[in-house]
Amino acid sequence: MSSEQHQKEPLKRIELSAEEFDAGSKELFDEIDKENKNNYEKCSAVEAFDNFFRCYSLGQQAINYYRYGAKKDCSTKWEDFKFCLSTKTKSAEKADAMIKERKAIKEAIRRSKPNSEDVWEGRG
Repeated sequence: MSSEQHQKEPLKRIELSAEEFDAGSKELFDEIDKENKNNYEKCSAVEAFDNFFRCYSLGQQAINYYRYGAKKDCSTKWEDFKFCLSTKTKSAEKADAMIKERKAIKEAIRRSKPNSEDVWEGRG
C-alpha cells in the first residue's frame, strides 16, 4: 500500500448557523432542567459494578462460607449491573419507571421471605 492510501480523509465540517446552534443547545439544557426538576430515580453503573466486584472479593466470600458453608451467589449483583446499564439508553421518564418497578418487585420479594420479626411474633 502506498503512503497516499494510508492518509486519512479530512473530516467534513458541519456548519450550523447561530440560530440552529442556539436552538439545539437550548433544547438540550431545557431537557436537563426538566430531568432535574422531576427528581427522577437514577442508578449508578459504577456503584452497581462495585457492588458486583465486592461480592466476589475474598473477604465477602470468606464471610459467606463461614456463615453458610457455601460460596456466595453474586448473580443478583450482576443482574443489577446489567439492569442499570439498560436504563442508560432509555429516556429519563422510562428509566425512572423501570427503576421504580424493579425496586417494588425486589421489596416484595424481600418482604415475602422470613425475617427476624417472625421470631418475635411467635414468642409473643
